[in-house]
Amino acid sequence: MTTVSRWSKASLLGACGLVGAAWMATITFPSAPSALALASERLYTRWFPPPPPPPQLPDVSARERAAWTELGSQISGRIVWSSNRDGNHDLFLVDLTSGAEHRLTDNPHVDFFARFSPDGKSISFLRSQEPWVSFRDESAWDLYLINADGGGERRLVTGAYHPTWVPNGSGLVYVFENRIYQFDLVSGQTEVLHDGRDAPTEGRVHEPELLGDGLIAITLRDVRQETVGVLDQQAGVFHPLSSQRACQITWFPGLRRAVWIDPRGNGGTQVMMADLDDAIERTLIDLPGPYSHEYFPRITANGEWLIWGAAAEGHEHDRADYEIFAWHIGTPWSNAIRLTYSPANDQWPDLFISEHL
Repeated sequence: MTTVSRWSKASLLGACGLVGAAWMATITFPSAPSALALASERLYTRWFPPPPPPPQLPDVSARERAAWTELGSQISGRIVWSSNRDGNHDLFLVDLTSGAEHRLTDNPHVDFFARFSPDGKSISFLRSQEPWVSFRDESAWDLYLINADGGGERRLVTGAYHPTWVPNGSGLVYVFENRIYQFDLVSGQTEVLHDGRDAPTEGRVHEPELLGDGLIAITLRDVRQETVGVLDQQAGVFHPLSSQRACQITWFPGLRRAVWIDPRGNGGTQVMMADLDDAIERTLIDLPGPYSHEYFPRITANGEWLIWGAAAEGHEHDRADYEIFAWHIGTPWSNAIRLTYSPANDQWPDLFISEHL
């Protein structure tokens, strides 16, 4: 098995033993906390890819096409996301005008975390350096760029994680070895924006997204907490925004307002937001019903739509049956549109709006 080469045989056997022990504990002690099963899943997902989903049924495809048509009646644009619906995690793209869906990438390695450039012409994404790499392993990914029509694929950076576009589209920021880097598309050069070991963070920095004026939204992990907030490089301060353990922060484009995943809500999570100026936490959306374990939030460039993933059960980002949803912000939550109906793992979506109809 290719991925075993990254670990010693003893480590693999030890991991398998821990997984077995955790599994036996859940059988022997039915009242054992669900955290035990969660830890077991997080452990074995580092070595073993998720099994291929069952074949997609015709009625599933029909329901998805109907959902894309419904969204396409309100906006014109494209959706991109990662899915293992065809056996391996590749990128899929839907044109909302035509309703046509196609696989954007077809590679034996893992492709995920796709993001449209500000002009919608290009898509950045991550590709694993080996056939299987868990999303929880942040050290074995390369940053790629592909045209929105599927052509011109090329690698930009070897060793990168969680790349996001700078607002003017001139480059991307990403994390590597606890440093935040910025890559310039014209020169091909990189520069370090911040070292996570330095004040005011002095921890592990994750999920950087640049707003401008030296403001970088990040998730910060240290021995005391995991929180989301804003690194103000000019002032040399970190502004925490969440009172809870939180993650997956992103901006409302052009606003001093951030969105993230909060560990409360109907399904154990919800999408939260706050303005940097007052830091008052407010729920953006927390759907009722089974699909309320929200993750992967993304706000469109015009600030009017939220696209995200949600699972009815399960948590692991690259294994659980997450489905994709879109919602016109400010309308009733019941207006949210479920866009996928596959038993596969559908995650990290992005929505580019080209124009209003």
